[in-house]
Amino acid sequence: MIKSHLINLDKDTERLAFMKDNFERLGIPVERFPAVDGRLFPVEEFERFVAERPRDGKKTWMRGQMGCFLSHYGVWKKIAEGNDRFAAVFEDDVYLSPVLSQLFADDGWLTDDIDLVRLDTSTNRLLMDRSTKIHAGKRNFYRVKTTSWCAGGYLINRRTARQLVELAPQYHHPADVILYNYEQSVITPTLTILQSSPALVTQDKQEGSKIGFVSNIEAPTQTLRQDRFIDVIPAIYRTLVGYKRVPFQY
Repeated sequence: MIKSHLINLDKDTERLAFMKDNFERLGIPVERFPAVDGRLFPVEEFERFVAERPRDGKKTWMRGQMGCFLSHYGVWKKIAEGNDRFAAVFEDDVYLSPVLSQLFADDGWLTDDIDLVRLDTSTNRLLMDRSTKIHAGKRNFYRVKTTSWCAGGYLINRRTARQLVELAPQYHHPADVILYNYEQSVITPTLTILQSSPALVTQDKQEGSKIGFVSNIEAPTQTLRQDRFIDVIPAIYRTLVGYKRVPFQY
């Protein structure tokens, strides 16, 4: 069975209980990974962290992004040092599709050339290959060709985890940026990234915060700009050339 890692702050016992109940319901064993809270670091340590990771001098870090990155980085390190060919990483504010039970029974459906499989939805439209790379568990998996957002749930190749932990700090970015951003990440353009369609995981914020589980390891994101007129023309263009939103489906 594909090993699953759940990132969770020590104080968030309610979230842990919620997620464990969902994993148990699906018959998927999950291993908790203690999340890092960037808000607890002394000023000097936070400033040193930022100085070592300049983000091309164009953007800075928020404490929440620091904690989120270090949490994911810790899981990547654990996977890189392990023996599993692929492993799954989840944040503790997500809903899970029952289809995961079938997919996680073994990793035989995953080919060695795959680096990452996005299980999550994305807040933006994605451009993907028209042809299916893999069909498994009532889902199609397409290769992603453009930047995507959110890192609530994904599969990662052990080889890729090793590449990530070996990157020099100067190339570090927030978790979803370093994984999926073709413009800012030095590693993303070299990876084979697939997207599950429909998505198998979605964060609570994407579902209207039904249970109020906004991210506690990363600062709240800005309100999506999809209603602003300035975004209408680019959105129409992206739709015309094949960009698509990936909905979540149980």
